[in-house]
Amino acid sequence: MSKSGLGVSIDTLYRRMVDETKQSHGFGSRKGESLRAWQKRLHKKLLELLAIVGRPRPARPVRFVQEERMDGYIRRRGYMVADDELAVPFYVLEPDPKPSGKMGVCLAAVGHAKWAKDTPVGIIHDEDDRKLIEDGQRDYAVQAVRRGYLAISPDWRGMGELVLAQDLNDERNGCWQLANRSAQLGRPLMGQRVSDAMQLLDWALARKDTDRRRVVMTGNSGGGTMTLFTSAVDKRITASAPSCYFSTFAGSIMAMWHCPCNFVPGIQPVAEMSDLAGLFAPKPMLIIAGTKDTIFPIDAVREGFANLKKVYAAAGVADNVELYEGPGGHRYYSARVWDFFGEKLPE
Repeated sequence: MSKSGLGVSIDTLYRRMVDETKQSHGFGSRKGESLRAWQKRLHKKLLELLAIVGRPRPARPVRFVQEERMDGYIRRRGYMVADDELAVPFYVLEPDPKPSGKMGVCLAAVGHAKWAKDTPVGIIHDEDDRKLIEDGQRDYAVQAVRRGYLAISPDWRGMGELVLAQDLNDERNGCWQLANRSAQLGRPLMGQRVSDAMQLLDWALARKDTDRRRVVMTGNSGGGTMTLFTSAVDKRITASAPSCYFSTFAGSIMAMWHCPCNFVPGIQPVAEMSDLAGLFAPKPMLIIAGTKDTIFPIDAVREGFANLKKVYAAAGVADNVELYEGPGGHRYYSARVWDFFGEKLPE
């Protein structure tokens, strides 16, 4: 009941709206469709919602402006000129010395962090940053390069160097205005970010020293979001490990406060999160979650995982999807990631 004693409260109304929304392209909507036909139908709709092309293209121009020799790898900072002419900043870490064979590629997706792309590459700016990276194992680009991957860590639009000028000195998240303006333009911020990720892969896979059989993506929080959506769209990714994002839309994104960059207009009546992850089947996916994560509650994670497991079972590869539960909160858990990739991908 609302405060006026009339009708229902706004909270009750929106919970009811979520509960009553049925997914037109969900796994349960197949009605005799083959798994492949369902995936094709949902993939097409997802591209429409994200307003992106969603296919590989010729590599975009890249220029590097800084190079540093680190312990066991070389770190380069550069810019990719995206197809809409935005200069997208990123780091690339390359093993030093280089492996004798071709390198796998790892897209290391940052979540919301003060220094954005610096976090996965382990650049520490202050004590808070040190705790974020070291205690939360968020230097996963460094973890990747030490295992022989060419690791790429970009700024996403609304983060790092890609914040609107008016938001540079604003303590609020830099995604807010960009996400809202993008929605009004009919170009969801999520789609723009996924497109940037794909174009970075265009560049990485155009190199003669990279292995298309070992293209992985991982990231925490907002990086987990990017990992799941990019994996759902880009068929070149061969193994995926989203951390502290996978759940259900109903139990997380639609249940509590989240940054506007998490929202894709019109997606709730189309598919649940497990359906989007199901686009990745039969390829290996590791779901990482914290049992004490308050914004992606573990009960909703387990519910979503049970539904995702059905998709993989239908693909005949139920063992290709796993759930790893870390004992803490909203952070990265590397304990299973690299072994999982090593077990599932060719050497």
